[in-house]
Amino acid sequence: MIEMDIEKAREILKIEDDLPEELLSRCDAIWIYSEREGEPHALLTSGKHSDGYINLNALLQFPNLCQILAKQLIQKWINEWPKIPYKKVDVVASSTFAATPLGQEVARQLGTMFVFTEKDGDQQKWSGRFDLPEGATILQAEELITTLGTTRKVKEAILNANPNVKFLGANGKTLVLTVFHRPEKFPIPDTDYEVVSLIAKEIHNWDPDKCPLCQKGSPALKPKPNWQRFIEHR
Repeated sequence: MIEMDIEKAREILKIEDDLPEELLSRCDAIWIYSEREGEPHALLTSGKHSDGYINLNALLQFPNLCQILAKQLIQKWINEWPKIPYKKVDVVASSTFAATPLGQEVARQLGTMFVFTEKDGDQQKWSGRFDLPEGATILQAEELITTLGTTRKVKEAILNANPNVKFLGANGKTLVLTVFHRPEKFPIPDTDYEVVSLIAKEIHNWDPDKCPLCQKGSPALKPKPNWQRFIEHR
């Protein structure tokens, strides 16, 4: 089981200047295949095999650690995009459920409102439980981004129900903050988003019959019940 005890979380809070990947590693929230002898690779719930596994819930369930990541993320945004002022943000928006602790903490640190959309099948929906101010400027925040599919659906759901709000961005692109950006290939093609991430890393998925790690003799295991076997190879 992937877990982290409270004492470990308290100890990590004392080290606010850790690099994000070091922080995730300390929390046992990240594993990347390293080609060490006997190392397994990830068997995902989709049935595909992968050379990486990210479990940000292991970290974001602790508000103190979420506070560190949000602070680092906001600072990186200010450093990289000084022309997109954080003072223009009225609302932070996220998807449910994994992204909500991060989105709420980003909103808290910015002193803004926080809202979230809800999952409806493979779509996101605006439930109407929140009231958005007329003309509000919205900043998007997600804990992890792979293809930007969910990110776009969040924006679409909010705009369909609230056409008089706008999303923060520049040069025709919407800004989104995320802890981990993990496409299968960098650089990503031109998109309608500017992604500010603490960690950007390629993680690859394969069908079982095309998995190069199986061909190397690495066993495919489900990460959660075998987590100690994964992290002992870090």
